[in-house]
Amino acid sequence: MSRPSHLKKSDIKRPYPVFIIILAAGLLLAATYRVPGCFAARPEDLLNKPAPSFVVTDLNGTRVDLHDPGKVTLIDFWATWCGPCREIAPVIISLHETYSDQGLVVLGIAVNDSEKNVKKYVEDNGVPYSVIAAASKDDTPLTRIIQDYRVRAIPTFVIVDRKGIVRHVSVGTGADKAKFQEELGKLISGLLEKEQ
Repeated sequence: MSRPSHLKKSDIKRPYPVFIIILAAGLLLAATYRVPGCFAARPEDLLNKPAPSFVVTDLNGTRVDLHDPGKVTLIDFWATWCGPCREIAPVIISLHETYSDQGLVVLGIAVNDSEKNVKKYVEDNGVPYSVIAAASKDDTPLTRIIQDYRVRAIPTFVIVDRKGIVRHVSVGTGADKAKFQEELGKLISGLLEKEQ
């Protein structure tokens, strides 16, 4: 690319090397030093700690209190527009059907989705467990639940034992759905047997 004849070489501005060095140092510092409170915590940080409590109303109008005694709860953070969420839905339904009579409660919490889309999905796919799509008047706001559980990607799965302690957190499902179902099934079964 040639420069116009009326411009001298000295008229063309070049980036300041000092500015570039300062910018690079700032980016390096930001990448390596985490200022407390500036970065989201990981959902895995909840493991073996009390689950954040919440009270919500499902699509059928039933109140759900996470800390109802004596239940093992599988919380599925998902959305109708999420491909992996839709792919794993039959596994979650199967876990519900296998363990609900033994004390498992499955709770689907829709993330960034419309109540209309969620209702249609639940009806079309025969989802048998409680699904939350919007907060009612006296409910814990869904944004607070999502923040409290540190959900940064979906699907995110959280298993809470009968005493209200988080015993499992996973983000995504991996390629092998059967293996995922087997691993969650073993964990759920063990929690149900251990705490009867």
